[in-house]
Amino acid sequence: MNDIKNEPIFQPGKRHYVLCGDEEGLDSLNSIKQTLINEQMSFEEIHLISECSSEVDKKLGMQKIGAFLYVAAEVKMLRKVIYTAKKLGYSSEEAQYIIVGEENKRIFCCRCYFISIVNNTVNIGELVNCTACSLQLELSDHYSPVKEAYLGYVAQI
Repeated sequence: MNDIKNEPIFQPGKRHYVLCGDEEGLDSLNSIKQTLINEQMSFEEIHLISECSSEVDKKLGMQKIGAFLYVAAEVKMLRKVIYTAKKLGYSSEEAQYIIVGEENKRIFCCRCYFISIVNNTVNIGELVNCTACSLQLELSDHYSPVKEAYLGYVAQI
């Protein structure tokens, strides 16, 4: 996902900050938390593991205009929170999403439209086989946020 980062980057000048994550995710947001504490800025934490998803939805929905959202979690949980945040109206300028742990890449086959899951070490330009139709695909840098996958072109051998 193009909106997802590996490290949090502090965004100064916001009214309020929301740090949202699983246990490991909140650990990765410690540098942001320390900055907020040192600067005596308004913030709150939402623990994704200890709170049910409806409670997380409610807390995110109650934020005032000017709040900045940091979400750090493993991929599956992160996708759920991104969906919720976008549904609630958070734009890419009002939120930062940080992936924790390893993420497998999803490749969209241009022939059969199947999405294959491949190892994260596969880089753009490398060849992979479609799991469904066995077509050899070249991983492109074209990413679809709708499909949450990279496009795989027919490999030129």
